[in-house]
Amino acid sequence: MKALQRADQLLGLAACAALQPARWVREREAEYPAKRVLAIKFWGIGSLQLLTPALATLRRRHPFAEITLLTLAGNAEFARGLGLVDHIVTLDVGTAGWVHVARRIVRLVRSLRAARFDAVYDFEFFTRFSSVVSLLTRAPRRHGFASPSVWRGGFHTDTIVFNRYWHVSRNFRALAGGEDGLNPTAHEVRAHGYTEHDEARTALRLERAGIVDGEPYVVLNPNAGELSLERRWPAQNFIALARRFREREDWPVVLIGSASERGYVDTIRERVGDRRCVNLAGELSMGELMALFARSAVVVTNDSGPMHLAAAIGAPTLGLFGPETPVMYGPLGLRARAMYRPPACSPCINVHDNKVASCIYGEPQCLVALEVERVHEEALALALGNDFRFDLEPREERRPRHDEKDPRRDEKGPAPDRRDPRAE
Repeated sequence: MKALQRADQLLGLAACAALQPARWVREREAEYPAKRVLAIKFWGIGSLQLLTPALATLRRRHPFAEITLLTLAGNAEFARGLGLVDHIVTLDVGTAGWVHVARRIVRLVRSLRAARFDAVYDFEFFTRFSSVVSLLTRAPRRHGFASPSVWRGGFHTDTIVFNRYWHVSRNFRALAGGEDGLNPTAHEVRAHGYTEHDEARTALRLERAGIVDGEPYVVLNPNAGELSLERRWPAQNFIALARRFREREDWPVVLIGSASERGYVDTIRERVGDRRCVNLAGELSMGELMALFARSAVVVTNDSGPMHLAAAIGAPTLGLFGPETPVMYGPLGLRARAMYRPPACSPCINVHDNKVASCIYGEPQCLVALEVERVHEEALALALGNDFRFDLEPREERRPRHDEKDPRRDEKGPAPDRRDPRAE
């Protein structure tokens, strides 16, 4: 991932310079209404989750168009489960060498040009690669984010400024043409569906781990993705939190993560030292993970993709923030909250700098400041549906609790059933 970031900074800069003459070539006029629309979002399942209000906006803005999503191959399963686009095109930048990746990019560009898109919406923040791809599609209208501090070649015909004081989902929706002066609410977020088969398989996994059907359990996500490990709450804190739930509530604990994170998660499980603390990292399909979240008493997670997935499905979700700010990345859910006790140096992760952390301490003090006892209290209150004691969200934009009416919609009550109706 970091190698790709460096390549985007160096090779992307050269590509943007070399392709400047192409900016002035106008091959065809935009067709209205648009028939083919391309949305680009390569990085991050969490970002794809937050993109769902913008994709819904694109559907309303281009009601007669086929909408295609371009993303990385690893995101394909999740993107399909959202059910918001007509087609998904992927780019595989996995374990292959640079020569093979270059060939895949050439084939991708050829297929995109052949599709003759009428409009492109580049939802990447400030990557030069997505800007170059936008240009090479030959689409007459190309929408993207602009920043005076990051040059992306000037290849977008329509730009908006990325506002670092807005939630990311609002920035996405604004780029799609849906700015309404408010942050998106939980009702505007589309969750990945899951089937009865996913529920059954998840229940079987829990039963094998000694967790009885209907018994409350806690899901802990001690990971934060390889892009920024600085977002991880210290491992010893997750160990202490798991022990508290086991000793005080007698609730089983389920640890999650990707296959590559299984080793790290297993060290936490071993140190908890309880047979009812289980490690399911790398064992769950996307549908099974969503079913696990939906059945949980509470999910406690670092600022990461799984946090956004759990919040979207309606699970009680407590996100732990430090290097990143919940102003931009807070979880969107009817029963989701963020804990954030920032020192003067936080946040130190910025989308303008490719989200590379610049912590001046050996251990992020912003996360160390979140005490285990306080996290346990807030997670338990969230699980039991009680009021929070630790509320740092602005009152004028506070999202409704699960028992409150959303002022922007007529319905009220608990989170809706997120099972995929297409599978029933």
